[in-house]
Amino acid sequence: MTAITSTTGVASGLDVDAIVTALVTGESGTLTKLTQQQTAYNAKVSAYGTLTSALSTFQTAIAKLSTASGFNSLLAKASDSSVFTATATSNATVGSYSVNVSQLAQQQKLSSSGFASTNSAIGSGTLTISFGSYDSGTNTFSANGAGSTTSINITSGNNTLSGVRDAINAAGAGVTATIINDGSTNRLVVTSTATGTSNSIKIDVTDSDGNSTDSTGLSQLAYDPTATVGSGKNMTEKQAAKDALLTIDGIAVTKSSNTITDAIDGVTLKLVKESAGSNVSLDVTKDTTTVQASVQAFVDAYNALDSKIRTLTKFVAVDSTSNGELLGDSTARAISTQLKSIMTQAVTGAGSYTSLSQIGVAFQSDGTLKLDTTKLATAMDSNFSDIAALFSTSSTSTDALVKVTGNSTSTKPGSYAVNITQAAQQGSLLGSSGPNLNIVAGVNDHLDLNISGVSYGINVAAGSYANTADLIAAIQAKLTAAGAKASVSLDSGALKITTTNYGASESVAITGGNGATDLFGGSPTAVAGLDVAGTINGVAATGTGQSLVSTSGDSTGLIVNITGATLGSRGTVTYAQGAAYKLNQYAQQMLGSDGLIEARTDGLATSLDRIADQIDEQNVRLAKVEARYRAQFASLETLISSMQTTSSYLTQQIAQFNANSK
Repeated sequence: MTAITSTTGVASGLDVDAIVTALVTGESGTLTKLTQQQTAYNAKVSAYGTLTSALSTFQTAIAKLSTASGFNSLLAKASDSSVFTATATSNATVGSYSVNVSQLAQQQKLSSSGFASTNSAIGSGTLTISFGSYDSGTNTFSANGAGSTTSINITSGNNTLSGVRDAINAAGAGVTATIINDGSTNRLVVTSTATGTSNSIKIDVTDSDGNSTDSTGLSQLAYDPTATVGSGKNMTEKQAAKDALLTIDGIAVTKSSNTITDAIDGVTLKLVKESAGSNVSLDVTKDTTTVQASVQAFVDAYNALDSKIRTLTKFVAVDSTSNGELLGDSTARAISTQLKSIMTQAVTGAGSYTSLSQIGVAFQSDGTLKLDTTKLATAMDSNFSDIAALFSTSSTSTDALVKVTGNSTSTKPGSYAVNITQAAQQGSLLGSSGPNLNIVAGVNDHLDLNISGVSYGINVAAGSYANTADLIAAIQAKLTAAGAKASVSLDSGALKITTTNYGASESVAITGGNGATDLFGGSPTAVAGLDVAGTINGVAATGTGQSLVSTSGDSTGLIVNITGATLGSRGTVTYAQGAAYKLNQYAQQMLGSDGLIEARTDGLATSLDRIADQIDEQNVRLAKVEARYRAQFASLETLISSMQTTSSYLTQQIAQFNANSK
């Protein structure tokens, strides 16, 4: 409301300020109500901000608890951690194992002969570094199909000892090179970056001096383990490549790495040292401490949000300023009600437990959640693996080759029948005859391929291969190095290339190359990949590779991975949603741009804009009212002043008349 200017009636003696203030105040009832509404709405906007913040904090905490990892944890512990350490995933099986580590895996190290200086010129040409396994009994070297082959050019610009070292390190060839000074000479040491006998090093040299195997020029760095010293085996092995050797429950295990992920299902072993003939026990147990902490975190997250909602909606007394800003608010009440509803809903299809109360999570008389740790401990002892399903999403399948791999927010819990009319297929190319094992550079060593829409050009290492397996390994090495997602195998005596992935987009074709006919014959057969096809819940689903995606009905968004070629009914999959998952989804929905809270705050913002406009209108109106009253009082003052002047004149005249009449 416009401020009142101080004015006192001179003629009338009236307190104009007080009178005008009273009159304008009498006219400002609407403004007062609007201002009160504005204050109340602003308080609600602030309260919704507090609610949003609390709900966001809750959602962040619940999101971490909506996956099975926090509720299905296992511990793997070695009795002697100086020999090995272990970790376990939920895929592991509770049990005890006896482990004996007799040998650690190690890299191969090769050393050159001595050079006077790091600037000593070595020679020029090409170094070709490859990997494989060396059999000293048969004196054969078998290429590692998964390893890469790298060629490094050595020119006059980098042909010193240090230059060669830098060129090797820059090539990313799977080895590292360093120079070691032994006190009198400098030696180049080449070390494989990977452990294991299959990662033994072979260095072939094409020497510019014309002799690629002697002990002069660049061929000083040649290392063919099958050759003789000074004739291609010119570096010295300082450390042999070794596999890790161990026994697990008396079963011999050989691995190329000291980090072993595939010996015991779900368990990763990291070997540290040999156990000197002694067995070390490995115990895989239920991680009850982590599970209890996760359940308690769930309870704490809910109680923190519930406490905030209670504060915002509390009732103290009628018209009390201590009442919650959202007292009686339908949105806050709806959120609180829905949260409690989710917490008490039964979880079907998730295993032996169907409610949180069965594992000790229950509401108290004051409305808070509480964890009964004794009841939880009993539940963990009885059905440990089923606890996770009460919190996260879970699935089961009656067919071991059918697995749920995903879902959407539209997917509803339930059991759904799966029927397959077409199995997924990889793309492939099968040669029409056996391959020529004699590969000559520039004659039959090049292949141009198109694999799943991507073109590749590879040069197969020249040489007379002892068998088809060695040739396959050489081709595989080139494909792997080129980044192709395909594998090479032998099928009915012919070479076959098969894509790694499944689906209609997968294919293999030879587009050219001088080695096409010698390697794959004159009329190889190409087979295109296929997407899986079938129904989920009786409705046609969309197939992509081995994944079948439901696009309608209650199962909308459910993704099922189908392996195996069996057609027809593939049983049923059951999909369940636990409390943490549902709460996370609900919180996301409430916090979304089209959620209930956003709609409510948008409505309040609109009301505040309208009230602000109405307040401005009232202020303008009251300013006019004040101006009118002041104008009226000004007129009154003028009239009174005139009347006072007339009165004075008349008084004077009467007085003079009375004086003259004496």
